[in-house]
Formats: sequence, C-alpha cells, structure tokens
Amino acid sequence: MVGYARRNRRGLAVAGSLGVVLALVVLFGPPRLFEYSESPGFCAACHVMKEHYESWTHMGSHRSKRCIDCHLPNRHWAPHLLWKGIDGAKDVLSFFSGLVPDPIVLSARGRRTAQDNCVRCHEGMVSRIDGSRPCSNCHRRATHKGAGLIDTR
Repeated sequence: MVGYARRNRRGLAVAGSLGVVLALVVLFGPPRLFEYSESPGFCAACHVMKEHYESWTHMGSHRSKRCIDCHLPNRHWAPHLLWKGIDGAKDVLSFFSGLVPDPIVLSARGRRTAQDNCVRCHEGMVSRIDGSRPCSNCHRRATHKGAGLIDTR
C-alpha cells in the first residue's frame, strides 16, 4: 500500500509538472498553439472526450460553438485565461494519472460557468423567463447527446 501511494504521488507530481510546462508552452509559445488550444479538435485529442466531441459535431445549432464558449468564463479575458490554465492543468493531471471520472460530470463551478454562458449568448430570450432554474433543467441535451427540450410532463 505504501509503495502504491508513493508511486501515485510521484505520478501526480510528474503529471502536474507536465501540466505546468504545457500551460507555459501554450501561453508563451507559438501564437498558433494558443489558438489551437481553444479549438474543439484540441479538446477531442483526449480519448475520453471523443464521445462528447462526436455528439457535439452532429447536433443542432451549437455545432458552430467551441468547447470554450460554454465551458470557460467568457465575459472578460482575465478569468478566461485563469480558468483555462486551472482547468487545463486539472484535465492533464487527471488524464495522465488515470483519474478521469467516468462519466465526466461538471463541477458546481462548471455548471455556473455554463449557465452564465447560456445567458450571455441568449440574453434576449432569457430575459422573458424565470431565471431561478438552470437552463440545463429543460435543455439538458442541448449540447451533447442530442439536441432539444426534455419532456417534463
């Protein structure tokens, strides 16, 4: 058990270091690398995201959006870059340590970010509805695994 914990810590340290190096390369490396890191193809490069990527490419109106349009803060560049770095490092760490949850579930912060981005893009529409419920209560499949409303009857 001690050997496993030591190996696991070592693996996490290596993955964390790789995440930091990757973040530095993406932020300060070639300009096209930063641009590519914001593309859906970059997100889909991780095999655990393939299913989400495939469902997104075959669904309705959100096909033209990038993963970061929903999954990162987009009202200002500073929180966008901060959370891109934090989430990216966590994703790299999870992937290389083998600790990727199945299924992948959004954190509470991730759900708030997605909700904020729904409202940001659909401001004209959402001003006429009750804002006390998250958009995903009715539009659960609006992005992944099929598009449309969920029958709540």
